[in-house]
Parts: sequence; structure tokens; C-alpha cells
Amino acid sequence: QKCAFKCSYAMVNGAGVDVVKDPITDPGKKSKKGRLTLEKNGDEWTTVTEGKGDPSKDQLVKVYENGALLIDDTFAKIKERSNIGL
Repeated sequence: QKCAFKCSYAMVNGAGVDVVKDPITDPGKKSKKGRLTLEKNGDEWTTVTEGKGDPSKDQLVKVYENGALLIDDTFAKIKERSNIGL
């Protein structure tokens, strides 16, 4: 399983811009674009792209904003949260 953190959306001069990486040498590295939501329906998790998700169902949490750390969780706390429902 692959995991990476990439920019998918940016504000440029007050306008929202979708950001996507789509390298021609490795199509498997294409990133998701636009504003993302992570939604749970029953036991299934779905990433909804391009701002088409339902913000009330979004499970993502803002951790950084403008270089400032908003949440300082321990690794143990993150592991505990990731095992919910297993």
C-alpha cells in the first residue's frame, strides 16, 4: 500500500486552484486533485475529489495551517484512533 502527502488544492491570489501530479513515466503516481473529503459509509472509506464531497461527512482534520501546528497528537494516540472499528 502506498502513502504520500501532496498538495491537491491551493489558493492563488484569492482563487481556488486544483493541483494534480500526473507523471507520464509512472501513471501509478497520479495524485488526487482538488479539495478532498474522506467519508465513511458503513465499513467503507471513500476519498471524494474536486470539492464534490459532503463537508458534513468529512473525517479529515486540519492539523497544520499556514505553517502552524494546530494538533499535536502522540503516535500512540494516532495508532489508537486508527484501530477503531477493527
